[in-house]
Amino acid sequence: MFDISLFLVYFCLIACLQSAIGVGILVLGTPFLLILGYNIVEIFFFLLPLSIATSFVNLILMKKTVNFKRFSNQELIKFFKICTPSIIVGLIFIKYFQDYINFNYLVSLFIIFSVLFMIFKEKIKFKINFFRISVLSIVGLMHGLTNSGGTLMSLALSTNKEKNSARFNITFFYLILASVQYFITVVIFYEKFLLPDGFKIYLMIILGIIIGNILNKLISYTQFRITLNALALLSSFLLFIFS
Repeated sequence: MFDISLFLVYFCLIACLQSAIGVGILVLGTPFLLILGYNIVEIFFFLLPLSIATSFVNLILMKKTVNFKRFSNQELIKFFKICTPSIIVGLIFIKYFQDYINFNYLVSLFIIFSVLFMIFKEKIKFKINFFRISVLSIVGLMHGLTNSGGTLMSLALSTNKEKNSARFNITFFYLILASVQYFITVVIFYEKFLLPDGFKIYLMIILGIIIGNILNKLISYTQFRITLNALALLSSFLLFIFS
């Protein structure tokens, strides 16, 4: 039986990572819970509230200290208009075909695709507009299917040359993406607004947020990018190994 103390330490670690670089709870939490035998819908209801809370607290902590690119109202509206229907399609697909999908492989393959896509993008030095319909559609669809659409989103937004600005933008859009997905998941699967049980898990998340914000001050932009890519690849390799 899996030791609950190790479980809590793991979630403290991934909350720390999310606080330091913008992602962590969904990217590493999803494969971790798949390995432990949770189904994908259970994972949504467990991880999304934790990710939303972590991003929200970090956004408040960063807002007064970080200079960031302000997105236009048109870009934000476009984000909602494209991502929301895509998330719905992904979740409806899960509802009717969940028993026929190997989520271990699907999540893993999408994460690898996201990392390789961004490496390829940087090597040939072409620019990608995050707000293109094709990019937003993929992000929304894969987030609805795998909880990992934010991987591609975060890698795209991290191309900003200023670490703190990139971290703020990732956190901002991760909060929106996770919140939209959680609400739609509740509607589609006819559930209450479920929250993870247990005081200790929230205590570990708070501790992770504190440590992560301290850690962020100690890492360079290069370390930030390396950590971000390594984080995404590690989660995909773990899924292949334990599938």
